[in-house]
Amino acid sequence: MSAVENEVLSESRVKPNLYCRYVDDILVEVSDMSSLQRLKARLEEVSGLSFTVEESVANKISFLDVSIDAASGNFTTSVYRKPTDNERCLNGGSECPQRYKDGVVRAYVHRALRHCSSWPLVHQELQRIKQVLVNNDYDLTTIDQQIQSIVNNHINKGSQTTSNEGNVISLYYKSQMTSGYRAEESALKNIIRRNCKPVHPEDRIKISIYYQSPTTTSLIMKNNMANDKSPLKQSNLVYHFKCNKGDCALLPSSGYIGLTTTTLSRRLTMHLQSGGPQQHTQTEHQTLLTRREIVDNTSILARASDWRRLAALEAIMIREKDPAINRQINARGTLQLYEGRRLT
Repeated sequence: MSAVENEVLSESRVKPNLYCRYVDDILVEVSDMSSLQRLKARLEEVSGLSFTVEESVANKISFLDVSIDAASGNFTTSVYRKPTDNERCLNGGSECPQRYKDGVVRAYVHRALRHCSSWPLVHQELQRIKQVLVNNDYDLTTIDQQIQSIVNNHINKGSQTTSNEGNVISLYYKSQMTSGYRAEESALKNIIRRNCKPVHPEDRIKISIYYQSPTTTSLIMKNNMANDKSPLKQSNLVYHFKCNKGDCALLPSSGYIGLTTTTLSRRLTMHLQSGGPQQHTQTEHQTLLTRREIVDNTSILARASDWRRLAALEAIMIREKDPAINRQINARGTLQLYEGRRLT
């Protein structure tokens, strides 16, 4: 298309006063309709494509998400919204990282500051943004704080001084959204903080965790004939860790029973940072639990797709097997069962 534009716009008889293109949308300003028709005919002749024309109404027209108004003799711009816009966005009460919700607010505000050509138009758009976000269950106090912060940064960006801080080393990790995402993020950040150090002390490491849709993931796994069926990749299960260090190797009840709705591999990684197996190994054996040890000594006891059934299975197995590590840390399972004598 660039070659077509270079040829057509070099001709003075068809060159418009203003020509802007984004992919297949073109905005032009011409003196009269005959000039527009000549430009259209020449573009079609050189490119072999067919172009459709939308004229301005009362000197107003939209281009992408920008509304352009030339009724006063000068161009003024604001945010354009289609008539079919139902003002829906990511719900403020949805289960997802807070930074995703903050990103929705920032995107709305940045668009208002970028597209609106005057502060009255910015104010008008910000009022509409606040109403849209409130309608989607966002907290009004959080909205006001985000707007205030972004507007202040926009006003003061020219006066900001550069700091002598080091570089930011960005690490990206793709994860799958689960109800326990907060604990998983905390465990992952702890691993990075303890085991990764920049070469230069003034530099810092920033980890960005992003999520993929569980629905998409399940479809890919369903259609992938080479899907990994190893125990570490399975989720929604009750697992058992058996301690084989020292005297614990001779005790059948020296173990830990837990459940996980994420993959077993991730759950074991979290245990390396905190939890029963890690506390037991440090307290009873004065050593650190390694990844190899916890993987080799963990087995799957039961599986269930329903979380309530999974919690019940965990509680029943803890009640029947009475694992010592669960007793040591008073972890009797998600559900509490009657602690009377066993039925025989």
